[in-house]
Amino acid sequence: MSKTQLKKELARLSADQIAELVLDLYDARPEAKEYLDFYIRPDIDAKLDKTRRLINKEVTRASRGRSKMRSTKLRRLIKDISSLNPGQEPVCEILTFTIEAACEAGSRYWVKETTQRSIAKLMQEAVREADRAGLLDVYLPRIREAVESMSPSPHHSGYFKSQLREALADAIDQLP
Repeated sequence: MSKTQLKKELARLSADQIAELVLDLYDARPEAKEYLDFYIRPDIDAKLDKTRRLINKEVTRASRGRSKMRSTKLRRLIKDISSLNPGQEPVCEILTFTIEAACEAGSRYWVKETTQRSIAKLMQEAVREADRAGLLDVYLPRIREAVESMSPSPHHSGYFKSQLREALADAIDQLP
């Protein structure tokens, strides 16, 4: 069903029927419950703190010196924040925090090449989003610091660090 069809169907319903539909949706789907809770009480700081904890938990997943972080899970956590429409600053904050956490994990653990590429793309998205929000001067230094503070050890993060440096330079070069 498209948005247009949904609008037509909702226009046919009375206010009481729409309220009942929203309550049913609230009970049926955890995502809807979370969205509606945020809509009623928009506490973005609490949501960001919870998401930071989940990101830290994800990036510290490791076994035998190898990172088990899943970039798809990280992207889902970021999407959960952005889907609440909190504004550009919280989205930039959580993107930057994810890059910082991934860089820290990359200094401690060996990270799969596919995950390294995904984090590099995520970093480029973070730079573009910060630029669109007019917050590049706030978030770019944090991203640079995260990359530069990675361990220089070639065992864990040498290639990852150089890949992130290249991706950051590309992202900056592509800015308007």
